[in-house]
Amino acid sequence: MNAVKNNPYRTLGLFGNSSEKELQKQITTIKRFAEVGKTKAFDYDFPFFGEVVRSTEKVQEAASKIEQAKNKVHYALFWFLNSGHIDEAALNNLKEGHIEKATEIWEKTLKDSTVTAKNFASISNLSTLQLGIVTYNGSFDPEKFSASIDLKGKLLLSEVFNNFVTTVIGEGISINRDIILKEFADEILQIVKPYLNKPNGIKSSQLISAFNSFPNEIKQYVSGKFTDRPLNNIENQIELTKQKRDDNPNDAEQYGEELYKNTKEDLVFLKNVWGSNNVQYQMIANKLANEILQCAVDFFIEYRDSDEYDPGEPAMKVMKMAKAINPTGQTKSRLDENIENLQEWINDSSEREKQKNIKGDLEIVASKIQRFQNLPDTISNAKDLVVACKPKLLNIRAALGATDDFYLKISSAVVNNALNALISVVNEEQNALQWDRTKIITLPTTINSAMEVMNMMSTMDMVYELKARFNQNKSTISGIQTQLNQITSRAASYSSSRSSSSSSGGCYIATMAYGSYEHPQVMELRKFRDNTLSKSSFGRGFIKTYYKYSPKLVEQLKDKPLVNQTIKSILNTLIRFIK
Repeated sequence: MNAVKNNPYRTLGLFGNSSEKELQKQITTIKRFAEVGKTKAFDYDFPFFGEVVRSTEKVQEAASKIEQAKNKVHYALFWFLNSGHIDEAALNNLKEGHIEKATEIWEKTLKDSTVTAKNFASISNLSTLQLGIVTYNGSFDPEKFSASIDLKGKLLLSEVFNNFVTTVIGEGISINRDIILKEFADEILQIVKPYLNKPNGIKSSQLISAFNSFPNEIKQYVSGKFTDRPLNNIENQIELTKQKRDDNPNDAEQYGEELYKNTKEDLVFLKNVWGSNNVQYQMIANKLANEILQCAVDFFIEYRDSDEYDPGEPAMKVMKMAKAINPTGQTKSRLDENIENLQEWINDSSEREKQKNIKGDLEIVASKIQRFQNLPDTISNAKDLVVACKPKLLNIRAALGATDDFYLKISSAVVNNALNALISVVNEEQNALQWDRTKIITLPTTINSAMEVMNMMSTMDMVYELKARFNQNKSTISGIQTQLNQITSRAASYSSSRSSSSSSGGCYIATMAYGSYEHPQVMELRKFRDNTLSKSSFGRGFIKTYYKYSPKLVEQLKDKPLVNQTIKSILNTLIRFIK
C-alpha cells in the first residue's frame, strides 16, 4: 500500500507526531549513511510492510512532502503516532512482527468505536495497521479495508480531530477539515487502484460502501469517480435511442432491445454502488425503463394494423426487458398497464386471424350495402343485394360461427336493408290502388316477387329483434299474396261465366248470379272490364278466356240456386276489392 509503504514518515524513520527537531536530525543521519553508500535502518521500519528505500533522492522527496502543515496531517493519517505508553507497547510488539498482539492492545482502547481524547491515537494507529496489512496474506481483504476506512472516518469527523492535528503540527495552526477529507479519499482511491474490480481484489461498490461513515459529499465524491461514466453512458444511450425511434419507428423494437443490452452492465453497477432505494438510481432506472417501453409501444402501433406481421410477441419481449429493470412509481404503473393490454391483444390473436381471413368478404358486403343504400327501392335491387351478399355471409359464418355477434350484425344489416326496400315497394303499390285501379293487375306480380326475395332471406341469420320483424312482415305479404290468388281465381271464374253467357245470347255468369243484366253489381263488373281489364294485355287475355269458357259454366249452373248463391258471394268479395 503506497500511502503506508512509501509514507514520508516511514522513509525518514519517524512517527507522525515527531517534532521538527527530530525531523531535521533524522534527515542528517540518513544523509550521512547515504554518503558512504550505506542505508540506515530504524527500529520502526516494520519490514512486513515491505522494503524501505532511503536513497538521497527518496529522503529529499519525503522531506519535501511534509514541509507544509496540511501535508504533515495528511501523511500522519497513513502512519503511526506514538502518544503514550499504550501506543509504545503496541508499536514495540509491531516492531517484533507481533501484528495480532499490537492489534489487541489498540482494540482495548476502543469503546463502541467512540473517538475520545484518550484513544484517538490508538484508533488512528489501528486503522493504519489494518490498511497496511490489507494485502498481507496475498489477496485483498475488503472487510479489513472497510474497518480501517470506517475508523479513519470516525476520527476525521470527531470533535477530537483537532487533538490529532495539534499532536502532529502543534498549536496555533488551522487546518481545513474538508480539504483533508477529500485528499484522504483521493489517497485511498490510489491505494486500491491496483486491486479494484480484480479477482481477489475489491469491488467498486465495496469501496464506496467503506465511506459510509463519511459525510454525504465525500461519499458522492468517491462514488462519482466510478458512477459518472456509467451514468453518462446510460443518459447518452437513451437520447440516441429516442432519436432513432423518432426517425424510424418501424425498427423501434430493435432499438429498445439494443438500449437494454448496451446499458445493462452500467445499470447493475449503479445499483450495486447506490442501492436500489437510492433516489438517483431510481430516477435513471425509471428513465431507462420508460424509453425501452416507448420503443415497444411505438413498434406495436406501427405494425398493429398490418395483415402480414404480428408485432405482439416482439413488443412484449421488449416490454419485459423494461420490466426487468424494476422501475418504480408512475413508470411501473404505466409499464404494468401496457403489458396487461398487450397480453390481451396477444390472447386475441386467433380472433384477429379469423378477421383477417374474412376481410375480403366483409369489404364486399360493406360495399354492397353502401351501394344499395344509394339505389332506389325496388324488388330487383333488393334481390341483387341478397344474392350478392349471401355467399359472402356464409363464408363469414363459417369463420366466426352462426352465433357470433359481429357476424349476426353484418348479416342483419343485409336483411334489414333488403326488407326495408321490399316493404316500401309493397306499401307503395297498395297505396296506389286508391287512385289507380289498374294496379290490381301488377300487384300480384309485385307481391309474388317480394315473396320470392323474402323466401331467400328467410334462411339468413339475423338478430332476434330483426327476426321477429321479418317474420311479421313476411306473414303480412304472404297474406296479401293469398288474397290476390283467391281474387284471381274468382275473377277467372267470373270471366268464364260471362263468356258463356255471351255466347248463349247475353246470359252472363254475373247476370245469372244477380238475376238481372242491369243489376248495380253487374254494372260495376262491366265497368271494371271496360275501364281496367281491357286496358292491358293481361286483362284482355283474361276477358278472352272468360268469354271462351263461361257459356259452358252458365249452362251447367243456371238451374242450381245454391251454386248461384256461392258465385254471388265470390263476386261480392271481388267487387268490394276493385271499388
